[in-house]
Amino acid sequence: MQTTSYSLGELLRRIKEQNLTIPQFQRKFIWRESQVKLLIDSMSRAYPIGSLLLLNKKPDLPLSSRSIEAEIKEDYPPNSPPNSPEPQTEVESYILDGQQRTTSIARVLLNAHPEKLYDFDLKEMLEGHKREETSWILVRTRGKTVADRINNNRLLRADLILDQIKTDIYVSEYIEDSGDFPEFESDRQASRNAAATIKGIFETIRNYKVPVVTLERDSGVESVCRVFETINSTGTKLRTFDLAVARFFPRPDLRNLWEGALGQHPILKDFGVDGERVLQVLSLVDAGQNGKYPDASRNSLLNLARDTIDKHWARSAEALAITYNWAKSHGARPETLPNHNVLVALAAVQSFFLDDLGGQIWPDQDFIRRWYFSKVLQAGASQASNYKIGLDFLSLYKYVREKIQPDVGEVVLNAEIILTLKTTDVRYKSLQNIFSTTIRHDLLSGQNIDSESVLHDHHIFPKNASKKHGLPKKLLDSICNRIPVLEQSNLSLGEGYPDVYFGKLEKKARENGTLNGFKRRLQDCMIPYDPGTTLLENFSIESFDKFCGQRANLIVSRVREVVGNSLRVNLLPEDDLVQED
Repeated sequence: MQTTSYSLGELLRRIKEQNLTIPQFQRKFIWRESQVKLLIDSMSRAYPIGSLLLLNKKPDLPLSSRSIEAEIKEDYPPNSPPNSPEPQTEVESYILDGQQRTTSIARVLLNAHPEKLYDFDLKEMLEGHKREETSWILVRTRGKTVADRINNNRLLRADLILDQIKTDIYVSEYIEDSGDFPEFESDRQASRNAAATIKGIFETIRNYKVPVVTLERDSGVESVCRVFETINSTGTKLRTFDLAVARFFPRPDLRNLWEGALGQHPILKDFGVDGERVLQVLSLVDAGQNGKYPDASRNSLLNLARDTIDKHWARSAEALAITYNWAKSHGARPETLPNHNVLVALAAVQSFFLDDLGGQIWPDQDFIRRWYFSKVLQAGASQASNYKIGLDFLSLYKYVREKIQPDVGEVVLNAEIILTLKTTDVRYKSLQNIFSTTIRHDLLSGQNIDSESVLHDHHIFPKNASKKHGLPKKLLDSICNRIPVLEQSNLSLGEGYPDVYFGKLEKKARENGTLNGFKRRLQDCMIPYDPGTTLLENFSIESFDKFCGQRANLIVSRVREVVGNSLRVNLLPEDDLVQED
C-alpha cells in the first residue's frame, strides 16, 4: 500500500484524461449540493477531506468500470490547471473510495456539472467565509451561455479560479469598480486588504493537496474487498455480487441475468434473496462436477469461469427458487426466514439433479424436513460459514446419490432457553416457521392455514400490558406469547386480553356444540387451556408468568415432533447458547 498526495492540478489532470474510473460495484453519485459546497469550503480552509483509495488496473483483476459522472470538455479549461505536471503515460486507476469527493471537485472546478453552474460570491466571501459558512458558494441552473461573471461581476464562475492571473484581475476590478463597497472609496488600504483576503482563499484552493492511498499491484480480490469495507468512509459494505458484476461485465452481464431471474422467479424477490446466492449454487455445482472441494467463499465466486455461469445460471436460479418455495411450504415467511446458507446447500443439490429428477430429489421428505429444522434450530445457525455450506452440500449430495442419511446434528433447546430467545435469534424465527407449518387452523376463526395464507404474529397477552399492568416487555415479545393468525383475526383480536376473548370463544363453542373442535384447535395452537377443566383465571394478568412457562413446555414438545431424537433438553457445561443479535 502506497501513500502519497495529489496536488489539485494533478488530480484535475487525471480526471480530465479519464485516468480515474469508478468500478461498477460503486453506487452512483448521490451527494446533495450542501455536501458539495461543504467539501469546497473545507478545501478553501485547508481542512482535511479524507484520502482517496485507488487500485491500479491490472490484467489479472479486470473490473468493469465507468467514467466519473461529470461532463468534462476536452479543451477545457484552456490553460493547464495550476501545479499540474506534464502529461505522461500513467497506469489507470479505479477509485475504490472517494468517488463522491472526486466527482464533486470535477463538477465545481472543471465546470463539469451536466445541469448546473457553481459561482463564488465575492462579496459574501468577505463575511461568510470568516463566519465559517458556505453561503459564498452558489449553485444555479446552466443556461445556453456560460459567462465568466454575472450580477455586476459579484459572482465569479468557480472554475475560473484555476487561472490565477485572470482571477486576480477580476477580484480587483470588482472590489474597486462595482460600487458595492462605498466604505473603501476613501480607504485604499482596506480595499487592497479585502482583495487580498479573497485572493488568499482562492490560492488556498489552488494549492490544496489530496491524500491518496494506492493498493499494491499484487493485491488480490480478497484484499480489495477487505480494504474497501474497512476504509470506506460511508460504511457501505461491498457486496460480493456487486463486485462480481464488475468482475465479469460485459460477459456475462450478471445484473441483467439477476433481474431476469427475479422476474421469472418472484419468490426470490419476495424473500429478498441476493444474487450472490445463485453464484454460490453455481460454485458448489461446479465443484461437484469437477471433483473439487465445494467452496462458496467470495474468492471462489469471483473466480468462476464465464462459461460455467453462462451454462448453469438459469438452472441454478430455478433450483434456488424451488428451494425457497420449499422453505415457504415449511412455514418460512420473508420476515421469519431463519437461514439463507442452509437453503443454498439444498438448492445446489437440487440444481445438480434438476435435469434428471425434475425437482423431486429427496428420497425421504420427512427426513429432509427434520434435517433442515435441526440445522436452523442450532444456536448460531445464522452465522453458518461458507465451509459449513460446503459440508452440507457434500452430505446432501451423498444422501441423494447413495441414499446414506447425513448426520442431522443435535438441537439443544428447553423451556428455559425458549423463554429467553430474542426476536432476532435464528431459533426464534425457526420456531415461528414450525408454528406456521404445524398450526393448521386459525385460532379465532378455525379456518385452514396453508403456505399461501397471510399470517400475522399475534401477542396472546397484548403488548400494552407492559404499560398498563407492568408485565415484562421481553416476556411479552417472547415466542411463548406469540401465535400466527390470519390477518383478519389479528385485526379482530387487537389489543384484547386472553381471559376475555378465550372466554367468548369457549362460550360460543358450547352454544354451537363444537367444544371438542375448539379444544383440538387450542391444542393445535399450543395453548395451555382445557375448556371445562382449566379456569379462565389462568389467563389473568397474575398468571402471565405461569402461562408462558406452560406454553414453553408445549413448544418443546412440538419441536420434538419435528426433529425427533435430535432434540436434547438437558444442558451440558460445554454448550454455547449465546443469544444472536
